[in-house]
Amino acid sequence: MNPPQPSEQQRADALVLSGLLRASWLSLGTWSMGLSLLALFALAVTPSLSPDVLTRWAPVLLVGLLERYFAFRLTLDERLFHQMGQGMLPNLVALDGALHRLRLRAQASTERPWSERLQGARHLVMCHALLVLLQTAVALLSLSIDRFL
Repeated sequence: MNPPQPSEQQRADALVLSGLLRASWLSLGTWSMGLSLLALFALAVTPSLSPDVLTRWAPVLLVGLLERYFAFRLTLDERLFHQMGQGMLPNLVALDGALHRLRLRAQASTERPWSERLQGARHLVMCHALLVLLQTAVALLSLSIDRFL
C-alpha cells in the first residue's frame, strides 16, 4: 500500500510555512550579514588587533557564523516545504527516506506527525530570530563602547 499523498490542508500549511522560512532567512539573514560585515570592518580598520577590540567584535562574528548555519537550515527547509506544497514531493515517507539516504536525518522508527514537522520549522525560525537579536545586541554594545572610548 502506498503512503498517502499530502492533503490540501497540508499543502497549504507547507506553502505558508515556506513563506515564513523564506522571509526569515531573507530579512533577518540579510541583517545578520550586515552586522558581520560591520564587525569585519571594525576589526580591519583597527591598526593593531588589540585584545579589547577583538573581545568586542569577535563575538559578533561568531554569532554571525552560527546564524549562517541556521540560515542554511531555513533555506533547505523552505525549499522542501515549498516543494511539498507544490506537490513536487510524492509523500512524507519518500521525503524522510531521501533525507535519511543523504544522511541529513537519522532513521526514524515511525513517521513524524505533520504537526511535529510544522512545530520544528517554527522552532527553527524562532532560534534564528533569537540569534540575530543576540548578534544585534552584541553589535550595539560594541558600538556604544567604541563611541565612549
